[in-house]
Amino acid sequence: MAPRTWKQYRPDDTPDPDGAPARPSKPAAYKPPQQPKKVRTLEERTVRRSGIHPVGLLIAVGGVVAALGAAVVFAVAGSEDVPGADQPQTDKGFDALVAALQEERGSSVVRNAIIYPDYAVVDVPYKLDNTADEREISFYWDGELRESTRGTGDEEAFDLADIDSAVLDGLCAHVEKLVEDPEDCSIYIAKPHAEDATPEWLRASTSNEFNQSAYVEFALDGTVLEEHPPS
Repeated sequence: MAPRTWKQYRPDDTPDPDGAPARPSKPAAYKPPQQPKKVRTLEERTVRRSGIHPVGLLIAVGGVVAALGAAVVFAVAGSEDVPGADQPQTDKGFDALVAALQEERGSSVVRNAIIYPDYAVVDVPYKLDNTADEREISFYWDGELRESTRGTGDEEAFDLADIDSAVLDGLCAHVEKLVEDPEDCSIYIAKPHAEDATPEWLRASTSNEFNQSAYVEFALDGTVLEEHPPS
């Protein structure tokens, strides 16, 4: 038997004909999913975990000294940033409102005022030298006085400075006793008409989430005139 002749293998360099299935590509090596970068908390971002940098210590000490100095100046000279000065139902806040009106208008004459815990709305005569003119300007105050709207009104003008700011402190506490779980209280201030049976200057009102409302009428000195609990 004649010996078998072996041929050396040579790869076929001829391109595959159109339509022939493409050879599968080599799969990429497996890589574990990348762990998300840990998000530092606010404390971790602002506070060093160990030790205090000397510069940081100097800054901290300087801040304490500055704060103490500011407190001394505040106590001696006073400031518009007095606690409660932007809460008009307190005596300090109400006095600040009156002062803002006097600075803006040169007068604290108004037709009415609605005092909320954090702000107030005041209607003032458009012409201070002629309060019979029904035109009026409504101002909004929350520590800063600014004009809100314009309109007309016929309530008799009076000087808001004539209201004793100390009287306001107890009005809301009185009406809130008439309603279970009361929400915000408002105080309405207006000069009573001459024909009114009761000289109501102040009215404190409140309500709750069930729309149960109550109000109490007060005289200028805070004397209770009438109570109106939820009906």
